[in-house]
Amino acid sequence: MPKISVIIPVYNKAAYLQETIQSVLAQSFTDFELILINDGSTDHSLDILQRFSDARIRIINQENQGLSQTRNTGVLASKADLIALLDADDLWLFDHLESLIKLTNTFPEADLFATGYEDLYHSRNPIKPKLNLDLKKRQLITDFFKASLHQPLIIPSCMAFTKAGFLAIEGFKNSITYSEDVDFLIRANLKFKLAYDPKTTCLYRLDVPHQISSQKKSELQVPKFGAILRANPENQSLWKYIQFKRYFLCIFYKTEGRMDLFKELIEKLDPSVLNNKQRFLLNSPRLVLIVIRKVKLFLLRRGFRFTTF
Repeated sequence: MPKISVIIPVYNKAAYLQETIQSVLAQSFTDFELILINDGSTDHSLDILQRFSDARIRIINQENQGLSQTRNTGVLASKADLIALLDADDLWLFDHLESLIKLTNTFPEADLFATGYEDLYHSRNPIKPKLNLDLKKRQLITDFFKASLHQPLIIPSCMAFTKAGFLAIEGFKNSITYSEDVDFLIRANLKFKLAYDPKTTCLYRLDVPHQISSQKKSELQVPKFGAILRANPENQSLWKYIQFKRYFLCIFYKTEGRMDLFKELIEKLDPSVLNNKQRFLLNSPRLVLIVIRKVKLFLLRRGFRFTTF
């Protein structure tokens, strides 16, 4: 039985698949299986998957079922007790799996594991995310929600989890089509301990066609944040974390011209958690938000990050 099962969901990522899969096969830790799930791609993604002859690879070909169900399918088909996710357009550095194994050995009490990542825009120099903490060594994260207030501490491609932990929280929710990883990580961190290595071992590609993050948020189903808060009324870090998630959704809704969704959500947002820049953006006209977003993307593509934190 392999030590780790690597799950890669694939939907129309032919331009990136070769490099992504090769980054897995080049890992310094080699005791893994690689499960590639073609989720009804309409490009030549399946052809690329079938070019690889490595004995550790298994291919699952299915009709389109969406990202959450595809990940669930991969996990249920896995043979290992430890599961690592990788999106079909992201990259691992050579020691990613080795770093995860070290975390499992150092922190056997944990069921969640993650390493540092950097954002990659059009193959330019990677940019470190602005996190809400300064970590220098491997450790257990005592407050995931506080650590994730600025930018995500974890993205799917840098995380792993035990299969038992995944089954205990019933995996990813098929009903959620945007921020399904946020919902998963909320439920997982409320129940399990997270071991984290700040060393960068993952590169997160942005500005990639067919990414869920590039779709209109108003057309997607987001997590039921209200229900999560009602179930955890005493968790102040979670409350603040969700307020920021609501803030970003409000900005997206206004930018997309969905004032109905904006007005509905802003009623649930507590503005006391926001700084002056965030309040300015929240109250800005739609045209201003559109211009700011274009400027932000222009700067990101040239290696400069602009945030409201």
